[in-house]
Amino acid sequence: MTEKTATLDEHLDETLRRIRVEFERTGEIHTGFQCVTDAEIFAVPAHWPDSSAKGAACAALRDSFRRRGVNRYLFASECWVGKTPGLVPADDPDRGECVQVIAVERNGPRRYAFAEITRNGGTATLGPWQVNGDAPQGWLLELLEEGHSDRAPKAEPPPVDRMSNADFQDLADQHPEQAAEFHDSVEICAQPRDLIADQMRKGANGDPMATFMALESVLLSIVKDMGSPNVLVGRFARFLRDHPDKFPMFPTVPDQIPSRQHIRSCKAILRRFSREKREVGHTSFAVFEAFMNMYMCVGSQAIGALRLADRIEGWDPEQQAKLRQVGLRSSFELDDEEGQVFIALSADRYPIGVIGRRNAVGDLFVSRMVACPQSDFAAAVDTVKQSGAELILGSEAKELLCKMEQVKGVAPRADTFKEIWEVEFKKIWEVENWGTEEWAEQVVAEIAFAKIMNVQYFPDSDTDRGRVAGYRVCRAPNGLVLVASDSDEDIFVAVKVGPTKGEARVLGWLRGSEGKLSRFYQKNCWVIPPEALHDMEKLPGKEGLRAMPPFQELPPQPGAYGLAWIGWLEADGRLFFPFADWQH
Repeated sequence: MTEKTATLDEHLDETLRRIRVEFERTGEIHTGFQCVTDAEIFAVPAHWPDSSAKGAACAALRDSFRRRGVNRYLFASECWVGKTPGLVPADDPDRGECVQVIAVERNGPRRYAFAEITRNGGTATLGPWQVNGDAPQGWLLELLEEGHSDRAPKAEPPPVDRMSNADFQDLADQHPEQAAEFHDSVEICAQPRDLIADQMRKGANGDPMATFMALESVLLSIVKDMGSPNVLVGRFARFLRDHPDKFPMFPTVPDQIPSRQHIRSCKAILRRFSREKREVGHTSFAVFEAFMNMYMCVGSQAIGALRLADRIEGWDPEQQAKLRQVGLRSSFELDDEEGQVFIALSADRYPIGVIGRRNAVGDLFVSRMVACPQSDFAAAVDTVKQSGAELILGSEAKELLCKMEQVKGVAPRADTFKEIWEVEFKKIWEVENWGTEEWAEQVVAEIAFAKIMNVQYFPDSDTDRGRVAGYRVCRAPNGLVLVASDSDEDIFVAVKVGPTKGEARVLGWLRGSEGKLSRFYQKNCWVIPPEALHDMEKLPGKEGLRAMPPFQELPPQPGAYGLAWIGWLEADGRLFFPFADWQH
């Protein structure tokens, strides 16, 4: 029996056995996913440094699993268990620890197992497994779910995969020139890696960002020599996003300022290597492939694969054309050390700025928008002046920001730009500064929607806003509230909870893009009144809920918020809870 042929329960049993052996040997487990497709089994390490990264990981993994045809995955991690009512595990001084394992089958069953960790000095012991047939709800269980949408799915090319021996033979038979170029790139592929390793041994260890910048500089010069990179860009950026098992989504090394000396030294060696390989007959494409493979490996460790994929797409002629349409040019058009770095800041749009380079004749070439970490505009201005970079202020800076805003496709009113960017990555509970009452209201809203729609659900404290059966369910005491970080594509369902938490009413639904309109904007957010929401009878995907497990009462799970209640549904859509016992 293998993971491909095993049932979900058999696969889970084998995973629990393996985890226990690993924990007894080392006192810890490796957090991550094991994914099963019809053709392969692969493992994805789980590493997200903060809540924003967790949201990016959720979206990236869902896309990767869909494109690679994942039919089943198991996720294992260590987690905290709250033991004090009213406190989340992170704030509970009496919290415990456990190992949790989640098993999900596409269009099939789900399983949840956990075992308590007991620590005595330097010895850690794993207790007996408790396995539940009904897994608690949370984003970790929804990576095979596409949610519900009334929009046609976006067309996308098939996943970029490795070439088999048979595929290469077919290529050689049908397109011998392409096969020769591919064989040429394979022949020299490992050599840049050896050069980098040799640099590390000579004292460059601990400076991966400098290595990455040197690689990018040489790679861009090769791309320019080859001509338009649009045939190549999508393939490599897509491969990075589709293979989190090979390329870490987020940086794995400490963030640090690179050494200019190492950048120049490494760049000189790599340029000499590129020149020598072409002089002895290797094609530009072969040299490009060799450098690109190394660039992806080093870059995913230095800045993370998701950010690296975005950076690669910045080379795309289509992206550069968007800049030219608004009168801007990309810094990728400049040579590596050409021009003086500038930062453009405008007081009315702080903390957002634009970074780029000015060439010798005074033309500006933009790189990206940045969020300044300083607490106020004056402090940021002083910091830029001390850094030696050119500081652009006033109308010129405002014009640059306005044009970059157009390229990004975000066009809030000028007087709200600063407010929106200040909370761009914040979640609703951060913007509204939720306390215990607001969190309790949110949980009741999620449970009420699940019960009214008759779908199985259990609230999970690991998510900031409940995603129930693919919908984003939100407490709506004074209308549906959206913030900048909310997805334009998601469907949001507004639920108004009564003051005693014993009554809840579903008000309606709206897509994120429909709610983020100027007429609904208030400070830091958009507030959509109930009368502007769509009727629940027209909820997209509503019919598909009938195939999901029906709602049932579930006991609280480790690390999750829960409500114990008895309730009923009134004819007018209100859900009543005669009593509600808040527990954790």
